[in-house]
Parts: sequence; C-alpha cells; structure tokens
Amino acid sequence: MVMRGVLLYLLLGHLLIVGAGSTCVPVECLRCNATGNTQADPCAFCYPKMCINDTSNITSNCKKEFQVSVNSSGSNVQEGNDITLTCVYNLPDLIMIGWKKNQEELQENKNKSTLSLPEVKSSDAGQYICFVNSLCGYYESLPSIVIVENQAVLLLVICGISALVLVVIMGLAMKFKLKRDNAKHKERRKQKAEAEQRSGPAPFTLRES
Repeated sequence: MVMRGVLLYLLLGHLLIVGAGSTCVPVECLRCNATGNTQADPCAFCYPKMCINDTSNITSNCKKEFQVSVNSSGSNVQEGNDITLTCVYNLPDLIMIGWKKNQEELQENKNKSTLSLPEVKSSDAGQYICFVNSLCGYYESLPSIVIVENQAVLLLVICGISALVLVVIMGLAMKFKLKRDNAKHKERRKQKAEAEQRSGPAPFTLRES
C-alpha cells in the first residue's frame, strides 16, 4: 500500500514537470466533501485516485472555486519609493506562476510570488496582474493599478504658485509705497503753500504828518 502511494506520488511529480498542457486533473481540484442543497453532491470522480485524465464529464459545480489576487504595499507612491506586489492564491499543484504588466508578461519574474519595484519611476506605473497555472487550471488576478506621482511636476506646480504669490505681494507693496509717496507729496505742497502765505509782504500803513 505504501509502495503504491509512492509510485502515485512520483507519477504526480512527473506530471507537474511535463504536464503544463496536460488534461490531467488531481482529485484536490474537486469538491469531494460538498454537502447541502446549495452545493454540489459528492463528485463521481472522488475516489482514491491521484489524477483524472478524462475531464470532459466533470461538471462546473463539481470543481472547486479557486482565487488569485494581488496584495500591494501601496498603490499610489511617490517617484523614487519602493513598492512590493504579492500574489495570493489557494491553488494546489502549481505548474507556473508569473506576472503581467499592461497585459505583457514580465519574463524576469517567472515563478516568483512577489514582485519588487525598487525606486519606482513614472515608467513603472500601470496595471499588474498575477497569473497561476496549475493542474486545476489557469487563473488570473484582477488588475492591481500602480500610480507613480512625479515629484518634478509637483515641484513645478509649487514653484509656479510661489512665484505668483511673490508677484502679488510685490504689487501690493509697490501700490502701498506709491500711495504713501503721494500722501507725503501732498503734505509737502500744503506746508509749502502755508509757508509762502506767512512770509508775504507786510501790510501798507500811512505815515502821520
């Protein structure tokens, strides 16, 4: 019995290596212990077998529902920061795991459940998808959107706003200075007119004979 289990395990290992395109489905992919009216009855294939070659008769409600998702350390990051994406899945008997960016496969991250993006640049922004291929089928996660904020644009906006504020302050200062100079000029003219009136010729008086 033990020898039989070892042989079946070796057979499964061989299928994991060369079975990327195989139709062989392990029993672990089936809902063999489903109970209740809303779930599938125990599958007819749920016998002590390691693999099922004929999958044409397996109904959809007899297959397990597997999930693949992406966890991110941050979806909106500043340019130059680091970000890590992690592929989370519950699929057994993996054949391959990989990543796609904007629907294009990333060759350098095959068979890695984590995708590290150090010191991100604007070109790193996009939609990232994790895909998992196993003997239970091929599954993809929903897109994880990475947004990279460009600090150069932010600095340009800040500089533009600062320059505008500076121009407004200088304009107000010049307006205040001109108003004060006009007030001083009017005051000086008033004082000059009053001085001229005080220093006018003395009044003429008749001499007594």
